[in-house]
Amino acid sequence: MPANSSAKKPTAHSSGSHGRGHSFPASITQAITRQLHSSSKKDSNIASGGSTSGSGSNNAANNINGAAGESYDGHGGFQRPESIIKSEKRAINDVRQGGREPVALTTGHCMCCLSSLRYPVSVPCFRCTVCQTTNDVSPLPLKPHFVIDSDFLQTLRDTDLEDEENFRQFQERLASAFQSAQALNKSFSSGKQFSYSETGLDYSQIALFYRIVLASPSPEPMRLVLKYSENLLKRPGRILTSASDLRFLLIILENPVLYSHRSPISASAHHSAILKRICGLFGSLNATCHHYLVNWFARLTVTSFRAKVELINSFTSHRLSKYCSSKNGGAKIERYGSDWKIRAAARILSLFFAANIQVSKIPTSSFYNTMVDYIDITHDFDKWEKQGILPLSAPPGKLAPPTGLGTSSSPVNSPIAMALAGNPVKRQGSVRTAGDSPVGGQAGAVIPPIFTFCQYPFYLSMGSKITILEYDARRQMEIKAREAFFSTLNYKRVVQPHLVLKVRRECIIDDSLRQISNNEMELKKGLKIEFVGEDGVDAGGLRKEWFLLLVREMFDPMNGMFIYDEESNYCWFNHSTFETADQYFLVGVVLGLAMYNSTILDIQLPPALFKKLLGCQCTMADLMILKPTLAKGLQQLLEFEGNVEEVFCRDFVADHEVYGQIVQVPLVSGGERKPVTNANRQDFVNRYIQFIFDTSIDRQFQPFKRGFYHVIGGNALTLFRPEEIELLVRGSDEGMDVDALRAIAIYDGWSPNSNQKMSNSEVEANEPVVGWFWDFFATMNLPEQRKLLTFVTGSDRIPATGIANLIFKISKLGEDSDRFPISHTCFNQLCLYRYSSREKLEEKLRRAIVESEGFGLR
Repeated sequence: MPANSSAKKPTAHSSGSHGRGHSFPASITQAITRQLHSSSKKDSNIASGGSTSGSGSNNAANNINGAAGESYDGHGGFQRPESIIKSEKRAINDVRQGGREPVALTTGHCMCCLSSLRYPVSVPCFRCTVCQTTNDVSPLPLKPHFVIDSDFLQTLRDTDLEDEENFRQFQERLASAFQSAQALNKSFSSGKQFSYSETGLDYSQIALFYRIVLASPSPEPMRLVLKYSENLLKRPGRILTSASDLRFLLIILENPVLYSHRSPISASAHHSAILKRICGLFGSLNATCHHYLVNWFARLTVTSFRAKVELINSFTSHRLSKYCSSKNGGAKIERYGSDWKIRAAARILSLFFAANIQVSKIPTSSFYNTMVDYIDITHDFDKWEKQGILPLSAPPGKLAPPTGLGTSSSPVNSPIAMALAGNPVKRQGSVRTAGDSPVGGQAGAVIPPIFTFCQYPFYLSMGSKITILEYDARRQMEIKAREAFFSTLNYKRVVQPHLVLKVRRECIIDDSLRQISNNEMELKKGLKIEFVGEDGVDAGGLRKEWFLLLVREMFDPMNGMFIYDEESNYCWFNHSTFETADQYFLVGVVLGLAMYNSTILDIQLPPALFKKLLGCQCTMADLMILKPTLAKGLQQLLEFEGNVEEVFCRDFVADHEVYGQIVQVPLVSGGERKPVTNANRQDFVNRYIQFIFDTSIDRQFQPFKRGFYHVIGGNALTLFRPEEIELLVRGSDEGMDVDALRAIAIYDGWSPNSNQKMSNSEVEANEPVVGWFWDFFATMNLPEQRKLLTFVTGSDRIPATGIANLIFKISKLGEDSDRFPISHTCFNQLCLYRYSSREKLEEKLRRAIVESEGFGLR
C-alpha cells in the first residue's frame, strides 16, 4: 500500500479521518487482525495450498486497516470506493453484534514474500502482515494515466525542475504514471512486439529519463521517483501472473541510484525497501514468467548483466551481515534461515544464473558471495541434507499454466529448479522440491521449512564448497574408522582404520588395480600409500606421489586407454581400445580418490568429461575445445548458404579412426545411403556430436563414471558445477605468481633464539640464502617453476582456491653443507642449508629438483 495512503495524519481526502477514508475502534481492528492472521504472522516460509472455510463471529473481514479497492485520485493519493466502505461497515457491525453467519476463508500466498495468509473469500484485496504488501485479488481498474514517452523526455530535458510550478507538474505526471503496474507498463514503449526475446521496452528512453532526473541540481526529483517506485512496489494493483505485467519491475530496476552506494540519495531508506520488493516480486512469479525473465536477462549486455548480479549479491551481503558476529563465529542458519529477503534475493539471482548457463556472460565465480564464507556452512549443509530433494523428472520445456494468486507452477518446470539441478544423487531425509519453488493451491510440491544457502550453490565460493566436500569426506572416513574399531572389538580381528595400498613403482597400475578391487568397500577410508622397498611414513606426501605416478602411467598414450588430440592437447577415451572395463573403473576411482583426499591431478581431460560426469549435455562448444578442426568443419556445414548436398557430398556417417585407418560408422540406420541436405544438416551435426561424446565411448565411460561415483558420489558433489569439478581435480593452470607465493610463505627455524620468532621481512633481510632462493625461483622459466613446485608440494598445479591458499614452508636444515636440499611433500616444506654462495644454492637445488625421485636420487 502506498505510504501516503496509510498515513494516520489528516489529508485532503480523509478530512481528519484515517488515511483510508474510514477509521474503526482499535479493539475491533485488533480482534479481526488476530483472528485472521494468527496463523501467518511469523510463518512466512511454510506453504499450505488450496482453500478452506472457517467460521466464527469475529471472522468478518481481513485487514480492515489493510486495504481493499483504493483508486488513484490524481494527486498522489488513493481514495476508497463507497461500495467497499459500506461492505466494511457491515463487516464491523457483524463483529459488534456477535456475528450472524460464518465467513468463508481461503488461503493464499503473498505475491512478494510468499507468506501463507488467510483472508475472506469476499474481499477484493488483503495486506500481508510480514512484508506489508497489498495483494489485490481483484485488479484495480485502470484510471486515466500519463505515459512517459520520447516527447515527454524531450520536454523534460529542457525543463527547470527547480521551478516550483514545473516541479508540481512533474510530480503530478510522475504520480499518474506510477499509479499502478498496469499504468507504468505502458511507458517507455519501444513499439516492438512483446515476446520471449523482446520486452517491448526502449531501454535508451529509460536510461535518458533517469539521467535527466539525476542531473537535476536538486535531489528532490530523484527522491520523488524513489518514493513513487516504492509505493508502486508496495501495491502493484494486481496479482502478477503474466509476463506482460512485469515491465514496470524492469523499469524500476534500471534506476542507477540503486547501483550507486556513494550517492546520498541511495543511502536513504528507499534503497533497501525497493530492492527487497523487487527481489520478492520477481522471485515469487510463476514458472512461465520466470522463463520469460531468463530469456530477457540472457539478452542484456555484459555490463548490465554483471551490474545486476553484483547489486543482488550486495543486497544479500547487506542482509546477511546482520546475522554475522565476530563474537559468535559464523552466522547460524537458525538466524538467517527465516529471512524472506535473503530467500527472495536468492531466487532472483538464480534466474540470472540460469540465464548465464544459457549464454555465458560472466564467470561462475562472479556469483560467489564472500559474505557466505562467514556463515557456519557445514551446519547449513547438514540442514539442507535433512530436508532432502525431489529429483527433477519432467522435461523443462513443458510449462504449466499460472495458477493465480501468489503461486507458481510445478517446481519441476521452474527455471530456478533447472538452474539448481545437479546430478541425480539420492539424498537422505524428507522430500523437498528442487529450487524451492513456491506453491499455492498446487498439489505434489513441498516448500522447505527453512532457507539454506546449499539450496542455491552458486552463492558458495570454491573455498566453501571444498570445506563442505572435506567435511563430508571426513565424516564418512570417521564412520568407516568407527566401523573398523567396533569390528576389531566384536570379531577380535585387526581392521585397519585406513586404506593402505602397498605398491611397486614398476608395477604401479597392476598393484593399484588389484588392491583397489579387493578393497572396494574400504575406499571411503583415509588413504595411505607404502612404496615397496622404500622407507617413508605417509603423512600426505606419498599419497600425492602415488597419484602423480599412477595418473602419468594411466594416461600415457602408449597404454592405449586414452588418445591425445595434437591440436587441442586434450586426451579422450580410446574408443577402439582392448583394455577391460576394470581399467577404466580404476581411472574413475583414482579421480574420485583425488577429490576425496584433496589432491590435484596432472591430467589433460577436457571440460566435456566433467559435464558428462554431472549429467550435462555436450554441445558444439565442447567439440570446439576437444577437436577444433572437426568442429569448425561442422560449423561451416551449418552456415553454408548454397546446396549442401552437392558441395559437401556427405552421408549420415561419422569418420572413425581405428589403428590408423579411417572407418565410417553410420549415425542412423542406413546412414551410409542417406545424404546430408540443407533440411537435415542440423540433425546430422547433432548426431555427430552425440557420437563423439556419447555413443562411441559409452563402453569406456560407463565404468569410469561408476568408479568415480563409487568413491565421491554424495550430497556434497551436487553443489559443484562442471567447471568447478574440473578446477578441483586438475587445479588451476594459471601462471606462477612468485611474489604472491613469497607473501604467504612461512619460515621456520631461522631465528637464532628458539624462543624468539622472527617476521618474514626480518628473515629475508638477515638470511641471504632465503633471498637467493626467491631470486632463483623468479628467474626460472614456467616448466622449471612447476618442477620446483612439484619437488616441494608433490604437485605442479595451483589449488582451486588460488595460490594465496597454498601452504609453502621454508625451513633451515643447518649451516653451510655439501648436502642437497630436501623437501617434505606431506607438509609442503622445503629445507635449505645456509649455503655460502648463491651459485652453490642454485646448483644444489637444481640437481635436487631434476634428479630426485621418491626418497632418494635416481
